[in-house]
Amino acid sequence: MVLRPTDGGNVHALKAITPCAILDILSPPYSSKDGRHCSYFRRRQKSDPSGILWDRTRESEFVWLEEYQPRDNFVIRRDLYTGPTLDL
Repeated sequence: MVLRPTDGGNVHALKAITPCAILDILSPPYSSKDGRHCSYFRRRQKSDPSGILWDRTRESEFVWLEEYQPRDNFVIRRDLYTGPTLDL
């Protein structure tokens, strides 16, 4: 699967230099049973040795990722949003 900024999913990267907290408001929220999964990825070595992908895109335009589980000290706390109504 190829994820692009306008096709394939919501992809973003954060890199903390010091301990931090992130507020992420999602509407609707993540829900595996409803098909809105939350997965974590990290860079991996390329897996296509040819240098050219099937759609003739240069490999240098891609970053290869692998799914992984965050460390045990990674904490997620969920809460119900009770702020103003969001008009989407």
